[in-house]
Amino acid sequence: TCISGKKIGIKLMCTKVNGETTNSNTTPKMIILGICGGIGSGKSTACKLLVDSLGCAGRIDADQLAHGVYEPGSQAWKEIITEFGEEILLPEDESIPSSVRGIDRKKLGSIVFSDSESMSKLEHIVWPHVRTRIEGRIQEITRGHAEAMKEQSKQIDKPYPSGNEIIIVEAALLMETDWHEMLDGLWIVQSSPAAVVQRLKENRGLTEEEALVRIHAQKMRRGIGGAGMSSICGDNEICSNLREEMDNGIVTAVITNDGTLEELKYSLERALNDPKSFKT
Repeated sequence: TCISGKKIGIKLMCTKVNGETTNSNTTPKMIILGICGGIGSGKSTACKLLVDSLGCAGRIDADQLAHGVYEPGSQAWKEIITEFGEEILLPEDESIPSSVRGIDRKKLGSIVFSDSESMSKLEHIVWPHVRTRIEGRIQEITRGHAEAMKEQSKQIDKPYPSGNEIIIVEAALLMETDWHEMLDGLWIVQSSPAAVVQRLKENRGLTEEEALVRIHAQKMRRGIGGAGMSSICGDNEICSNLREEMDNGIVTAVITNDGTLEELKYSLERALNDPKSFKT
């Protein structure tokens, strides 16, 4: 089954070549799939499996791109300084002019994590710049994928072979931005609090108390709070607020990650093969 790329205005046309499904388009068209989930849910693991084991074309880590937005001298850097003042800059250094001093993330964090209004202001500054970078990476991956497919076509002397022309966009707060409008599908990775706590203890060295504090801090965030915790609604069930997001067409699939790596891979593969997991 071929999936329509709604927001990027394409449809993957499929034909049979030597018994294999392949795209008849001159250039492969990409499907943009968002993956969202709370801390310790396993969304990064899911994204890695989608690319490394299930053949998706590439992965964009929006949280990683966000770090680059804070670079000294960038437009976002200027806007943040204007909003929060030069007090959030790193200590003065005679060898470093104030125009290129970096932002002290701890100072900024102490402000925004204690005041929701400040956090909202910061997010409204940063998110548009992150989206621009995401769109740039989508273009880069698309070009790179097209070139790779052309080379492969030359080697096997036939049109583009069947491939998983899907770009993964990973972001914890994907549902709280307007980014879902550019996606062809949005999947939530959910886990029980017990599983999340165990992962945070094993992978990040947190105590159970520290893990619970971080889980609680995300409780009210759209898509990664209660909706991202399977046991709050009952194991393998979908919370009513997340069901509403699915009914509205925002969320297209929910992946429960409380088992083994192989079980997670199976759930992801099943979702990839289900047209309902993508926007129509």
